[in-house]
This record gives sequence, structure tokens and C-alpha cells, in this order.
Amino acid sequence: MFPDTRVSIVEGLTSTDSALRARAVDLVVRAYRGPVIAVLRRQWSLDLPDAEDLAHDFLAHALERDWLARYDAAKGRFRTFLRACLHAYASTANEAAHRLKRGGHLTAVPLEEAPALAVDSDVDRLFEREWVRSVMTLSLDRLRDECRAVGRDVTFDVFVAHDVEGADAETPPRYADVAARFGLPVTQVANYLHWARGRFRGHVLDTLRSLTASDAEFRDEARALLGRNA
Repeated sequence: MFPDTRVSIVEGLTSTDSALRARAVDLVVRAYRGPVIAVLRRQWSLDLPDAEDLAHDFLAHALERDWLARYDAAKGRFRTFLRACLHAYASTANEAAHRLKRGGHLTAVPLEEAPALAVDSDVDRLFEREWVRSVMTLSLDRLRDECRAVGRDVTFDVFVAHDVEGADAETPPRYADVAARFGLPVTQVANYLHWARGRFRGHVLDTLRSLTASDAEFRDEARALLGRNA
């Protein structure tokens, strides 16, 4: 996503370098579209098409008007700030929809003046869970691209079969099962998984670096996601 040089998500979004800014925008959309849709469906009881439309509108509005560039690292995590922006935007949109149904006049409400409603802790947990899912998906995509680039497609397939698909299975596959599926020695499966797990962990850390706005936030997110030894 970003080059090796450390660039915070906010620096990327406000950069004068159009290519860097475009990558930052793409990253925000890929990382947060799923969590935003999940919250809209749960908290405002929207069906999937309406949630997808409102998620698109929110992200486009937030990026076009540089809402996310107002983030202050001293006040918490970037994803917490984005979640607050979403709450304000969706609350205003919801009130506007009710106003229109009552025949009232639609009045635009600035982000700073949007009504603050009580946030269900379950919704916050849902947002965090879907955000973690996005981080893992982005990291898995990066691992897949790396494996393809270095000719390790089978390594990736073994990793997915055992650690991704297998994690959701009622009975996790044994190394011997995976070895039989791919026609490999069991020792080779073990070697592939050892390499892929290390690289996947690295990609998770790289993804977190791309999505955080400071070194302190990155360390906090890494510890929360990967444990104390991250």
C-alpha cells in the first residue's frame, strides 16, 4: 500500500502527492467499508443495499471534505475517530430521513453540530470485530501477492487450507490431511506453514502501520491484535 518509509494515514490523506493520497484513500475505503456497513445495518436497522449506499456516501463525504484529516492523535485511535464521524453522519442522515417523511424541510447539519446519540457497546464491539476482519483480509491479500511474486502459490494455498479455512472448521484439519490434499510430505506442510505464518504476521504489522496515525497508536493496535510480544 504505502512505501517502506513510515507515512501515517492522515499524512497520506492530506498529502500533495496525488499518488500517495490516492493510495491512502483506497486503503481507508478497503479497511473501513465493511465495518461501516455492519454498524449501519445493526444500529440503524438498514437493509444491505441501503447500508452500502450510505457507507459509500459517508466515506466519499468524509474524504472529499477532509473530515478525517482533522484527527488528533492525542485524543485516541484513528479508527475511534472515524467511528465517531460515522455516528455523527448517520445520525444526521437518519434525522433528515425522518424529517422528509414528515414533510419537513431538509437542513444540512455540519459534522461538528450533528447530534450525539448514545452508542450501544455491542455496536462498538461489532465495529471493532469487523475492523479486525478487514485488517486480516488486507494482510492475507498482501501475503497472497507476495507468494505469487516469488512462486510460492502452493505455500499460500496450504496456509489458507490449514490456518484460514481450517480455523472455521468444526474439526481443524491435521497436517496429514493437508499433505494428502496437496500431495506433499507432512514435513513440507509444516515448513510451508512456518514460513507463511511468519510472513502473515509481518503483513499484519505492515497493514497496521498503514492504518494508524502515529507510532504510539501502531504499538497499541499491534499489542491489542497480536499480544504483548507484537
